[in-house]
Order: sequence, then C-alpha cells, then structure tokens
Amino acid sequence: MVEMVDKNLLIACKKRDKHALTELCKVYERYLFNLCMAYTGNSHDALDLVQEIYIKIFRFIDKYDVKKPFHPWIRKVAVNTCLNFKRASPTNVISLNTVTSDNLILEDALASNEDLEEKLEKIELKESMKELLEKLPSRQRMIIVLRYFEDLSYKDISLTMDQPLGTIKTDLYRARETLRKYLTKK
Repeated sequence: MVEMVDKNLLIACKKRDKHALTELCKVYERYLFNLCMAYTGNSHDALDLVQEIYIKIFRFIDKYDVKKPFHPWIRKVAVNTCLNFKRASPTNVISLNTVTSDNLILEDALASNEDLEEKLEKIELKESMKELLEKLPSRQRMIIVLRYFEDLSYKDISLTMDQPLGTIKTDLYRARETLRKYLTKK
C-alpha cells in the first residue's frame, strides 16, 4: 500500500510546485505501475498509462479537495485512464525483450538454458491470463483488477468507477462467468 501523503505536499502540488509534484509521483509510481500492469498485461503499455496519469494529475490537481483522502482520488484518475486506453498492438506476439517474473529478459533466459521449461511455462501462464482478461469488456476487466489485484470492496469499486453497487456486482458476476467459460473450454 502507498504511504500516507503529507497534506502540505498536496497543497504545494495544487500551487503547481514542480518539486512537490515530482515527490508525489515518486510516492505513487509503484502503485500506479502495478495497477496499470494488472490492467494492460504488459510493462510498455503500463508505463505509457502511468505517464498519461501523471499528465492528468498535473492538469487536474487543482480540482482535488485536500480535505478528502488523496488515494481514492488518484485511483479514480488511474482507473478512468485505463478504461479509456485503446490497445493498438498485436496481442499474440511475445517479445524477446519481455521481462520474466525474476527480472530476466526472455532472450537471456532462453540463452541461459537454466530451468528453461519452467520459465517458459510461467510466461505461457502469464500470457494465457493476459489473453483471458483481454477477452473481457474493459469495464469488467477493470472490476476484476480492482477486486482481485487491488483487493477493493464492492463499495469502493462502486465509488471508484462511479457506478451503482448493483451494477458492479452484476459486472463482476458476468466477468467471472465469462472467465469460467473460457477456462472450461481449454
């Protein structure tokens, strides 16, 4: 979880203090990257989304009310940015520059020949999960990310996405059913 952000830092950000904005980005960079990574499934798109979120924070920080918690506000900006994201790249291509779970580049992992089969299975599993999530409509995919990657309650998801609680529950149910159908077909 992200550390508490100092109210004075937020006030300085609202005054367009560049140092304060940089500090705020440092506090949230890992959180935002992990959220975007869970949504997009690849680091390149996740980094692009984080940059877009930073731009939106800079543009709209003056609309943030410092009397309210900051984390839900920035999460909402991130979720909306992810939901508006349109993927233009092919989905069936695995780059040799893909970073594996143990921070090795796939090309190096292939060359090392050490536990190669296990590493390839992990990459295949990750790719399969990414493909499954991509089959969901973007709203359902985001609900899955917020529920299972962010561990948010239904109420928090409802507030974050500006949707009625019943709609969130229905979309989550439909997303689970869709994923279940895809998994039983394989």
